[in-house]
Amino acid sequence: MGPEPSSPTARLETAGAGPAASPPSGAAAAWSAAAVTVPHAVGLGLLAFAPLAGGYSLAALALWSAALPGLLLTVLAPRPGVVYAPTTVVALLFAAVVATAHGAAGSLGLSPRQVLAVSGATVALAFGFQWLLGVLRLASVARFLPISVTHGFAAGVGLSMVVGQLRNGLGAGAGWQWDARTAWHAVAALAVVGLAVLLRRRWPRMPGLLSAVVLVALAVAVAGLWGVGMGDVFAPAVVQSAFAGPLWPDWTDIPWLELAHRHGSALVVLALLMALVNSLEILVFNQELELDHGLRGNPNLALRRESVLGVVCGLAGMIPASTSASRSRIVLAQAGASASAPRWHAGIMLAVALTGAWWLHWVPMACLAGGLVLAGLMQVPGLLWSPGYARRSSVTWAQSWLVALVFAVMGGVGALVAGLVVATFVLLRDSASKVLRHVRLDGQLRSRRLRRAGSDTWLAPRMNQVAVFELQGVMSFGVAAHLAEQVRLMLQPRHRWVILDASRVPAWDSTALAQLRALVRDLAQQGVACAVAALDRVAAEHVGPGVRSFADGDRALEWAEAAILAERPENERPVYPEQDRLGEIGEGLASEARLALEAVVEALPMAAHGVVFNAGDTDRDLLVVQSGHITLVTQWPPERGLRLATVGPGMAFGEMAFLNGAARTASAGAELGPVQLVRLSRAQFDAWARRYPEAALTVMNNIAQIGARRLAVTTRQLRAVLE
Repeated sequence: MGPEPSSPTARLETAGAGPAASPPSGAAAAWSAAAVTVPHAVGLGLLAFAPLAGGYSLAALALWSAALPGLLLTVLAPRPGVVYAPTTVVALLFAAVVATAHGAAGSLGLSPRQVLAVSGATVALAFGFQWLLGVLRLASVARFLPISVTHGFAAGVGLSMVVGQLRNGLGAGAGWQWDARTAWHAVAALAVVGLAVLLRRRWPRMPGLLSAVVLVALAVAVAGLWGVGMGDVFAPAVVQSAFAGPLWPDWTDIPWLELAHRHGSALVVLALLMALVNSLEILVFNQELELDHGLRGNPNLALRRESVLGVVCGLAGMIPASTSASRSRIVLAQAGASASAPRWHAGIMLAVALTGAWWLHWVPMACLAGGLVLAGLMQVPGLLWSPGYARRSSVTWAQSWLVALVFAVMGGVGALVAGLVVATFVLLRDSASKVLRHVRLDGQLRSRRLRRAGSDTWLAPRMNQVAVFELQGVMSFGVAAHLAEQVRLMLQPRHRWVILDASRVPAWDSTALAQLRALVRDLAQQGVACAVAALDRVAAEHVGPGVRSFADGDRALEWAEAAILAERPENERPVYPEQDRLGEIGEGLASEARLALEAVVEALPMAAHGVVFNAGDTDRDLLVVQSGHITLVTQWPPERGLRLATVGPGMAFGEMAFLNGAARTASAGAELGPVQLVRLSRAQFDAWARRYPEAALTVMNNIAQIGARRLAVTTRQLRAVLE
């Protein structure tokens, strides 16, 4: 499952490019990607490290986190077309971790460097969890996540960015209290958003977001000449400071036990959330790389490699980098699977970190806020903005926005719970919608029980009274309730027997069995008999005596056929001779020829579980059942083979070998109890045929009719399977 071919970020960066335009170099593509990364990563870095601003250069904290982790991943785990940078999810959750640790600083006496150490340990734990998810091969599980959950998480992260900037007055620091100063910040932020979109539409290869930030910053600087610029109205991104290197955490004298007792659960929850959401983002984008760009890789290996380097960066007090889907899409759209573009991007970000101390304080915070707003809007999958998608897939669209809104209002933990609830709901709904694999309402299915022509002729037109529902999937309460509802809706007044074939249901829970019992009871009250076939062993033990159960669907069909035949009026039932030794092969014979043929057949009693013949035998005997039932299977005993047919009194079997002398193609035996047979060898028949040639033609015609009827049954069964 990959995102739509042109994500919002990719569209913004490539809109308007003509089909004849030659792809830019890796350096140009990297510059376009960096134009998003600079305001995005620096803005998120300033937000994340804001609680530590009093004791150290906030610019240095943000700039080094924006540059070094991505450079480390690019050097040690390079992938063509893949850009590494601090992602929105990791940066926002890192900010939550820092805020939590900083909130505990007063009571625990933590210094800013110790707060950074606590934050780094939590982030290292998160990426340790991510490494474990890679070891457990989460990639195979991610394929089963509904698109509503993945879209909801992406949209939720974007909405959180937008809400965060609104809450902080778009850089004014005024919270939700809007005044004239906040209004000016809103004007500047919206100017950045509008300019970025306009520039990318008119000049698609220009880094629109970075250009918009520069233009608005220059406008603010010029406005400062009239007293409405930086310092008077607009808040700078950071205070002016000298160049500073990375701030290393202080791991000494931290009261870890006290910290764990007071805030451990909150920090562990944030670590788990960071691991899950970041892993999901990496895995989904890896699927996109494979499906949309043909860049095959091992997503579980990528997850593990990024985790190890993320632990290192976290312990160093920096926001770990990760696969940046938005920036990678820019590179892939402009330069394809370029190996040089990711390196150029890392180099540009390092240059920004080295020089940022001299220019970042000239950038209004409103400009970075505008960049974050735009990045947040671009984080929302384009499908969620589409009215057509909302109409075509209203349920999925609504589920996505539900998860997104929960993320924006309640945070990532609430969104994770909402996502799991939605995923479960989607799974159950899909299971319920597919619970009926096949529905046969017009008597298309027949059992493998072979009957004489008279009974079969009477039975065939009345089989439309039998409805067969083939079920599939795990049967829970909701799925079983949907099944019961569908069965009741589909049944027609003519239906008097219902068969539920559960051979493709691997498990039933107790609530589903309760629904099944209720369905059987309701149908019985309406005069409809119901049977369940192929219940698993556990369900069969707990279903209760009120539910008629059969070992397989064929035996259930045989039950329904027997019930239909039992209702046949006496005057329509065929009458056979009291001593009908020849059964169906003797129909239409004159008395003298019949007596002569009955004299040459031999009685053959068969004990229970006895074998008449096995597949591959070369005898040419034709056999007729006098009492009991014979089971034809592919291999004897029946448990080891496939049941082909059941032959009852008056029915002949073994006709193929009798006619053409070929080896037996099936095995035959007395599966259910003792059987009385008569046997007619081919040699005895030939001797009799020389005396009664006309009668022999009648017998051969009867055998041909038997073969034709059985071929029709086989064709009907095959058609039902194929349908």
